[in-house]
Amino acid sequence: MLIRFASLLVIALIAGCAANKPAIQDGAQLGPDGQPVAQPLPDGFEDQYRNGLSLMEDKEFDQAQQHWADMSVIFGQYPGVWTNLGLARFYVGDFEGAVAAYEQVESIDPTFCPVHAVSGIAYRELGQFDDAQASYYAAIDCNPTEGRHYFNLGILLDLYRNDLVGALENYRKARRLMPDNEKLNIWVVDLARRTGADEVDPAELDGWEASLRAKPAETDAVTPVEEGVGINSTAISTDAINTEQEAGAEDSVQGETSATANNASEEDVVEQDVVEQDVPGDVEGGQ
Repeated sequence: MLIRFASLLVIALIAGCAANKPAIQDGAQLGPDGQPVAQPLPDGFEDQYRNGLSLMEDKEFDQAQQHWADMSVIFGQYPGVWTNLGLARFYVGDFEGAVAAYEQVESIDPTFCPVHAVSGIAYRELGQFDDAQASYYAAIDCNPTEGRHYFNLGILLDLYRNDLVGALENYRKARRLMPDNEKLNIWVVDLARRTGADEVDPAELDGWEASLRAKPAETDAVTPVEEGVGINSTAISTDAINTEQEAGAEDSVQGETSATANNASEEDVVEQDVVEQDVPGDVEGGQ
């Protein structure tokens, strides 16, 4: 599996699936707008977090795994720490450990959206396809305008669940949101032919896209950016750790691939994101 890192694109503010809603809510004070006010970070936390992200960026996953594990003992209240631990474990082949870390995130904050974007692939590697599918649906609910979530779901349905109709529907949706992904277009055409469907998207897909784009974005932060989870678990920086063998960094949709195109062999084309948490007051992602 070829692992490539795309450049850091953005650091965007998120909190669970609703903007400006911090992941750590116990005892939080409410601001004038009724939303919880971000709490100061513990001393030394930011530096340790950045060090962990650097290890991920340098693909030092063995060291990163130990680093995040150590942080989880001291700073276990931060979902971003556990999410990055899960990613590090994933990249050293410890899929069970990755899932355990992701499930810890959900026990801390069930609304922390970034974990859904990465947990599905780990579940898939363990053959837990129902859980993988549920994770992809949760990721879509969190950010329905992110094409890679439909892409990953389509691949799961295509290669692992033999639901070609469902796979084609999600490939079509992914193509609408990722129009520059040429490989995805090939898969749509190929699967349409194999299932006897029209290669042209059905009219109802136009309505779906129009409705989707008309809705205000709730989690702009779920856009792929950098390998790591943010400091206050209020931002996700997704550095496309792209396991795709041929697609460009812009496509970074990590995870799986389709065998639909000319009976292509399986290859990962969906990106795994590392979650990066912002520091309060950070110009790019502060609260």
